Amino acid sequence: METRIIKVENDSAMQAFLDVPYTVYREGEVPLQADRWTVSLRFTPLVNPILQHVRLANFVALDRGRGVGRITASADDLNPRRWEGFWGCFECIDSAPIAEALLAAAAGWLREQNKTVMIGPATLTTSEQVGLLIEGFEQQPPPELPFNPPYYRRLAESAGLVKVQDLECYRWRLPEVLPDALVKKEPLGSVTTRPINYDDIAGEAELVQKIYNKAFNDIWGFIPMTLMDTRAFIKGMAQKVPEWMFILVQVDDRPAGMGLAIPYKEPVGQGGRGKLARIAFGGVVPEFRHKRAHLPLIKEFFVQCKEHGFVGGEVSQVAESNDGVKSKVVKPFMSNDLVRVHRVYRREL
Repeated sequence: METRIIKVENDSAMQAFLDVPYTVYREGEVPLQADRWTVSLRFTPLVNPILQHVRLANFVALDRGRGVGRITASADDLNPRRWEGFWGCFECIDSAPIAEALLAAAAGWLREQNKTVMIGPATLTTSEQVGLLIEGFEQQPPPELPFNPPYYRRLAESAGLVKVQDLECYRWRLPEVLPDALVKKEPLGSVTTRPINYDDIAGEAELVQKIYNKAFNDIWGFIPMTLMDTRAFIKGMAQKVPEWMFILVQVDDRPAGMGLAIPYKEPVGQGGRGKLARIAFGGVVPEFRHKRAHLPLIKEFFVQCKEHGFVGGEVSQVAESNDGVKSKVVKPFMSNDLVRVHRVYRREL
């Protein structure tokens, strides 16, 4: 095999880049998040406004003109950790030399951008697709979450990458009766929970941006969202998420928190237990955390799930370092049933 790594700078190279998963996976098994159409949209500025503050370079490994590996190197100008760059969109045949060459290409480009640390996989930023699946290969995860062959972990670690964070996924089940902690009244003041209003995306984007940038800025990997990012995000959710699954919380008319769940279909052969939802994120603005503002959010979500026939699903990618969410939300109200782990790696440049 004579393999060369090239930077993607023309349409033919981009086509080879997009085609790599169809060499890596068996026919009909390319994950949704790795297919040509989904990936091409990530690199389309009119579709993905994140590209307005992200610089990137794509690389593809070619063997006799066929793509056998790919990687993206990126730098987000909004990243508060200015020394940090990312590698992502990684797909590769089972070849340690090719994987190392791709990672070296990404590292070289990031050094040119004056970055001293490379984090990944994180496709474009830590606000998008993050992590390498290392545990939980029994079934493909819900859409939008990373899925890869088990040997990717060996490729990453043999190339000298070291763990920086694990992102944990837990199974959750809707309780038959609301837990006492959700029924008991709390002296929060005037608390309101409501679904997002997709008919007012401009107005809602301002509120969601404010909550997100306050509620998540102490979470691992945080990068703030711009107003344009937020609008595009809400528009995307409007295509697949019912309004009641995107819940906003206000205390005394002040933005206090929010939660988002995404419906998904149960994998074939898993028993058909009912409709499922992936809890994508939930957060409370710091000033309201000691007032337990997360409780009305969870209660509203459970009530709505029961009304709409959802029985459970997955809480996705909770940072292992996020002890607050795990101890106050996941374990007491969801479950301690760990079903999947994605790992994020680091390399000094």
